[in-house]
Amino acid sequence: MAPEIQLFLWFSVGAMCLLRGNILRNKHENLARCGQKTTGIVTSVIDNSWLKLFDDQGLFHYSIRFVTADQRWISKSFTTFVDKFDSRYREGESIDIVYNQTNPEEFTVGSYANSYSPIVLMLGGLGCIGYSFWLAYLLP
Repeated sequence: MAPEIQLFLWFSVGAMCLLRGNILRNKHENLARCGQKTTGIVTSVIDNSWLKLFDDQGLFHYSIRFVTADQRWISKSFTTFVDKFDSRYREGESIDIVYNQTNPEEFTVGSYANSYSPIVLMLGGLGCIGYSFWLAYLLP
């Protein structure tokens, strides 16, 4: 592959990671600032063991159910990858939820302080952009 194309691809991937990480960070901050807090219950846990990158940690899908302030039941899945390395939720466990009052299906589990996904995405994006600059430096 031509070095110019590699440079463009690495820079593009880095820019997309930075953008997605920033969008995710803003979403979590907005929910933490303006969201309604409640308690939810983990109704099921799906462990995708084929994607184990961090020792025994993998990609987990949780089915979560909670009641909104206007007494509506919301059941939705939640996926975690990099969040909360030290603990996994168990079926039947009670967890803290912060949800958007106008759209209760938009929610986050726990607090923003426990969410490392935006930081990891943005650091990965900076790494890709840095690598593209290094490639540009190597071009004749």
